[in-house]
Amino acid sequence: MRIVVVDDDKLVCVSLKTILEAEEDISVVGIGYHGKEAIELYNSLKPDILLIDIRMETMTGLDAAESILNADKTAKILFLTTFSDNEYIIKALKIGAKGYIIKQNFESIVPSLKAVYAGQSVFGDDIVSKIPSLISTGKNPIFRTLA
Repeated sequence: MRIVVVDDDKLVCVSLKTILEAEEDISVVGIGYHGKEAIELYNSLKPDILLIDIRMETMTGLDAAESILNADKTAKILFLTTFSDNEYIIKALKIGAKGYIIKQNFESIVPSLKAVYAGQSVFGDDIVSKIPSLISTGKNPIFRTLA
């Protein structure tokens, strides 16, 4: 599986590359540090999965993912972030991300990538536990359109 990693923290990128490439079936084919690079890398490398952070300089991961998914509905994008803010989760779902996991749960990264590659959607326990309360508030238009 070919992965592009995009995160504004260079240490995170290098660490992820090392962790991911310890797996026989994973190859990190590109690394970027902001949303515009994510778009460029996705378009030029056509990875199987884009693993991307949310908050970055120049362009956020959410904005980059939305741009990519608008151009390629088949893109598989997995957010890896430290933020479980409701608005980020809602936007990730709305734009069509295949997953949203929290960096602190690093042991879930490889299984999440494999699940997304296999066509599943993956949302970490921290995220899944928030979805019922987001739905029950009824204030978020995405949940009205998903129902």
